Amino acid sequence: MLLSTAPVVDENVEELDVAKVIEEGRVRKLKHLMVLVVEFRGGNNLAALEKWLSELDVSWVLHEFKIDESAGSIRMWRQFSFFAESWILALQDINESVSRCFDVTSRKPLASEFVLLVETAVLKMLPFVDAIIAAAVRTSDRPEAIAAAAAQKLQVLIDVSDALSMASEEILPLLSSSSPCIDSTDDGIGMMREHLSTELAKLDEAIWDTMVDMRAGTLVWMEDNGRCGHPCGSSDIHKVTHSIISYTEVLWANYGSLNCILDGAYIRGEFKPHNQSVSHLANLIMETVCSIEDKLARKSQSWFPDESLWFLFLINNACFMLQKLQRIWRLAGFPVPILTLRIDDYINGYLIVSWVPVLRCLCDPATLCCFARTSSPLKQFESTFHKTCAMQKLWKVPDPNMKKRIRKAIVEKVIPVLTQFLEDNSISAPPGVTPKKLEEMLGELFEG
Repeated sequence: MLLSTAPVVDENVEELDVAKVIEEGRVRKLKHLMVLVVEFRGGNNLAALEKWLSELDVSWVLHEFKIDESAGSIRMWRQFSFFAESWILALQDINESVSRCFDVTSRKPLASEFVLLVETAVLKMLPFVDAIIAAAVRTSDRPEAIAAAAAQKLQVLIDVSDALSMASEEILPLLSSSSPCIDSTDDGIGMMREHLSTELAKLDEAIWDTMVDMRAGTLVWMEDNGRCGHPCGSSDIHKVTHSIISYTEVLWANYGSLNCILDGAYIRGEFKPHNQSVSHLANLIMETVCSIEDKLARKSQSWFPDESLWFLFLINNACFMLQKLQRIWRLAGFPVPILTLRIDDYINGYLIVSWVPVLRCLCDPATLCCFARTSSPLKQFESTFHKTCAMQKLWKVPDPNMKKRIRKAIVEKVIPVLTQFLEDNSISAPPGVTPKKLEEMLGELFEG
């Protein structure tokens, strides 16, 4: 039995049609660009340059563009991100035009005029780089917005740096390869190379300064205003925790370029990694996360009237960090992350401050003697247990696995002590205090 091949043929024809349309569009684009080259007349008609930049959606580089800094760092860097996106796409479009045009413009004088048009366009686009670098410096003294804006700010700087690197590595060699028949443009290409190199060096410095400022500024802000914006008595994830995760995700997503910048900082003595067995970027991420988490732990204790709730807050935040960063730990080659050990400590601390007082009704001889005159230890235990459960049912542990883990830890802490007390005193547990009933009640904790 023969299978029909008609659908395959149709798909192939459709793919050919799409490719044909794309190619025809490129040819039209090149022809139009050649018209602009002729109109440019070796730099004597800037209207042609403005027309090209307008078609590339970056005509704003020819004028003074304004960013509203009064709205705060976060919104400001969103605006820069919008401009950077069109700027990068324009540079990529120029690169594509250069790579395709020399097949068409291989003769003088058109080739030399095209090279001059490209040089002029790229040089007109470079002031935008200076603008974002200047903005990065201006916003570095706003601690209240550093953590929240750091990820977007850093991503803009990195994206622009990557685009400039592409221009240096791809556009410049293509322009230089045309030099055998374009002697007059050698000085222009050399100037363009020098400008690109200078801007790339400044971007590297701005990226490094941003990483330094982010960590130091966030720690300063938390020291003075850490509670700002966090609901009173809430175990929710703190906004700084969300921000630091967004920031580290940007760091890891740009591993190659950032690790090179850190290598330079290490050589200059500006960066001292604690762990020599992993990369510099992995060190920076680990040190930043742990220092922020440590500061959060120390500053947040005064925010909570109930120490048990404070420990849940620490557990939730450390657990959130660990979950989001697990992939990085694996790829970076870290052993057991320090956050894992901290979570263990926080759970133990929670059990001590929250459930040891409940168990004291059954274990403390002084307490037993005291209760013997008023009510039985078992009744006092039941009352304290119910009161604790009623309160902690309203608390929130968002991660289901962590919720199960804490519930299990409570069961393992409480039930054996109750069972031993019943056995030692030959007492039958009342219906409301059986181990099974207590486990059911503990299974309702932390739903919020």
